[in-house]
Amino acid sequence: MSLQQSHREPREPLASQESREESPSAAAGAIRLRIAGLGHHFEIDASPIAMLSDLKDEIQRKTNLPSPYQRLVAKRKKLDDDTMVLGPTVMEGNTILSMGIGFDYGAKILLLHSPLFEQDKEGIEKLTALVNEIERIDQGRRSRDMNNKLVQELIIQVCCKIDAVETNGSEALRKMRKQTIKRAENVAQKSEANKRGVDP
Repeated sequence: MSLQQSHREPREPLASQESREESPSAAAGAIRLRIAGLGHHFEIDASPIAMLSDLKDEIQRKTNLPSPYQRLVAKRKKLDDDTMVLGPTVMEGNTILSMGIGFDYGAKILLLHSPLFEQDKEGIEKLTALVNEIERIDQGRRSRDMNNKLVQELIIQVCCKIDAVETNGSEALRKMRKQTIKRAENVAQKSEANKRGVDP
């Protein structure tokens, strides 16, 4: 009987190693993945049934490199199918529920730039610099070195700079720009909450 593949909805969350305790129970049932490349080196504990897209999302949180600009390589093979699960193939009888990559505990993954990165490089660098600027403003807010009025003014200036970044039709860059704006707005909202005496 031929094997058939069906779509599977549930996704399992991932957690970076620094957010888990060093104990057998913390890693029970999880696959520890070692990510290295582009100046980064860290570990992530992942469910075997988490998808490759989930792993890329976690890498984005750790590195600020959006998933479309990531190329992952393991055992000299490029990992391109974001719907594959990280562990073994998931079966139900003779039906394939999810194709699996088959990562073992401690698997090493090389993080590189995708071909799309070079195409969008100028916009990525501008948005990355603006993300760093937002972080500096947020640090000033948290340390109380900047009052709410100054934070709001600086965030408006940053948002204007973000809007000025050309996407040249790139959906990935458009998404990155939108996420950067949300990041700036979040800092502004927290500053307003501080002004009202609420600790966000």
